[in-house]
Amino acid sequence: MFYTYNETQMNNMVNDLFAGFDKMLGYPLPSKNKNDNYKIDSDDGGVTLTMNVPGYNKKLIDVTVEDNSLVIVGNVNSGDTDGFSHKFTIGEKLDIENISATVVDGVLTVSLPYREEVKPRKIEVKVK
Repeated sequence: MFYTYNETQMNNMVNDLFAGFDKMLGYPLPSKNKNDNYKIDSDDGGVTLTMNVPGYNKKLIDVTVEDNSLVIVGNVNSGDTDGFSHKFTIGEKLDIENISATVVDGVLTVSLPYREEVKPRKIEVKVK
Protein backbone atom coordinates (compact mmCIF):
# COMPACT_ATOMS: atom_id res chain seq x y z
CA MET A 1 0.00 0.00 0.00
CA PHE A 2 1.34 3.42 -0.95
CA TYR A 3 0.54 6.71 0.73
CA THR A 4 0.70 10.12 -0.86
CA TYR A 5 1.29 13.27 1.11
CA ASN A 6 0.95 16.90 0.15
CA GLU A 7 3.78 19.38 0.72
CA THR A 8 2.36 20.65 4.03
CA GLN A 9 2.04 17.11 5.42
CA MET A 10 5.61 16.30 4.35
CA ASN A 11 6.96 19.51 5.94
CA ASN A 12 5.11 18.72 9.17
CA MET A 13 6.55 15.20 9.27
CA VAL A 14 10.09 16.45 8.61
CA ASN A 15 9.74 19.19 11.26
CA ASP A 16 8.43 16.64 13.79
CA LEU A 17 11.41 14.41 13.04
CA PHE A 18 13.86 17.30 13.52
CA ALA A 19 12.09 18.37 16.73
CA GLY A 20 12.98 14.98 18.22
CA PHE A 21 16.62 15.32 17.17
CA ASP A 22 17.03 18.80 18.67
CA LYS A 23 15.96 17.46 22.08
CA MET A 24 18.56 14.70 21.88
CA LEU A 25 21.37 16.99 20.71
CA GLY A 26 20.65 19.86 23.07
CA TYR A 27 20.19 22.55 20.43
CA PRO A 28 17.68 23.21 17.67
CA LEU A 29 18.37 22.02 14.17
CA PRO A 30 17.72 24.17 11.11
CA SER A 31 14.16 24.01 9.88
CA LYS A 32 13.51 22.20 6.61
CA ASN A 33 10.33 24.17 5.89
CA LYS A 34 11.07 26.53 3.01
CA ASN A 35 8.40 28.96 4.29
CA ASP A 36 10.16 29.60 7.59
CA ASN A 37 11.79 33.00 7.86
CA TYR A 38 14.58 32.00 10.24
CA LYS A 39 17.96 30.31 10.16
CA ILE A 40 19.78 28.49 12.97
CA ASP A 41 23.57 28.15 13.03
CA SER A 42 25.90 26.76 15.66
CA ASP A 43 29.61 27.04 16.36
CA ASP A 44 31.94 26.39 19.31
CA GLY A 45 30.43 29.32 21.24
CA GLY A 46 26.76 28.45 20.93
CA VAL A 47 23.72 28.74 18.71
CA THR A 48 22.67 31.80 16.72
CA LEU A 49 19.14 32.22 15.45
CA THR A 50 18.52 34.87 12.80
CA MET A 51 15.00 35.77 11.76
CA ASN A 52 13.65 38.18 9.19
CA VAL A 53 11.25 40.57 10.93
CA PRO A 54 10.63 43.40 8.45
CA GLY A 55 8.54 46.20 9.91
CA TYR A 56 9.22 45.18 13.52
CA ASN A 57 11.40 47.10 15.96
CA LYS A 58 12.53 46.14 19.46
CA LYS A 59 9.31 47.50 20.98
CA LEU A 60 7.21 45.11 18.89
CA ILE A 61 9.25 41.93 19.53
CA ASP A 62 9.13 39.92 22.75
CA VAL A 63 11.79 37.29 23.38
CA THR A 64 11.16 35.18 26.48
CA VAL A 65 12.32 31.93 28.04
CA GLU A 66 9.54 29.71 29.35
CA ASP A 67 10.60 26.42 30.96
CA ASN A 68 12.91 24.90 28.32
CA SER A 69 11.59 26.98 25.40
CA LEU A 70 12.61 30.20 23.68
CA VAL A 71 9.49 32.08 22.60
CA ILE A 72 9.65 34.90 20.04
CA VAL A 73 6.51 36.95 19.46
CA GLY A 74 6.05 39.79 16.99
CA ASN A 75 3.24 42.00 18.22
CA VAL A 76 0.82 43.61 15.78
CA ASN A 77 1.49 47.32 15.32
CA SER A 78 -1.26 48.13 12.83
CA GLY A 79 -3.53 46.55 10.28
CA ASP A 80 -0.69 46.05 7.80
CA THR A 81 1.10 43.34 9.83
CA ASP A 82 -0.29 40.04 11.12
CA GLY A 83 2.09 39.33 13.98
CA PHE A 84 3.93 36.05 14.50
CA SER A 85 4.96 33.57 17.17
CA HIS A 86 7.77 30.99 17.15
CA LYS A 87 8.74 28.55 19.89
CA PHE A 88 12.09 26.72 20.03
CA THR A 89 13.25 24.05 22.47
CA ILE A 90 16.34 25.05 24.47
CA GLY A 91 18.64 22.12 25.17
CA GLU A 92 20.50 21.52 28.41
CA LYS A 93 23.82 22.52 26.80
CA LEU A 94 22.69 26.13 26.34
CA ASP A 95 23.10 28.88 28.95
CA ILE A 96 19.63 30.42 29.36
CA GLU A 97 20.95 33.12 31.69
CA ASN A 98 23.09 34.69 28.96
CA ILE A 99 20.76 34.71 25.95
CA SER A 100 20.86 38.02 24.08
CA ALA A 101 18.78 39.47 21.25
CA THR A 102 19.20 42.40 18.85
CA VAL A 103 17.19 43.67 15.91
CA VAL A 104 18.87 45.65 13.12
CA ASP A 105 17.41 46.56 9.74
CA GLY A 106 14.56 44.03 9.98
CA VAL A 107 16.72 41.12 11.13
CA LEU A 108 16.41 39.70 14.66
CA THR A 109 19.51 37.92 15.97
CA VAL A 110 19.24 35.78 19.10
CA SER A 111 22.48 34.42 20.58
CA LEU A 112 22.24 31.35 22.79
CA PRO A 113 25.70 30.59 24.21
CA TYR A 114 26.74 27.14 25.39
CA ARG A 115 27.22 26.68 29.12
CA GLU A 116 30.92 27.02 30.00
CA GLU A 117 31.26 23.37 31.06
CA VAL A 118 30.18 22.11 27.62
CA LYS A 119 32.20 24.50 25.47
CA PRO A 120 35.21 22.98 23.74
CA ARG A 121 38.45 23.90 25.44
CA LYS A 122 41.97 23.76 24.17
CA ILE A 123 44.45 21.58 26.05
CA GLU A 124 47.99 22.88 26.18
CA VAL A 125 50.60 20.42 24.97
CA LYS A 126 53.71 20.59 27.13
CA VAL A 127 57.24 19.63 26.17
CA LYS A 128 59.34 17.77 28.77
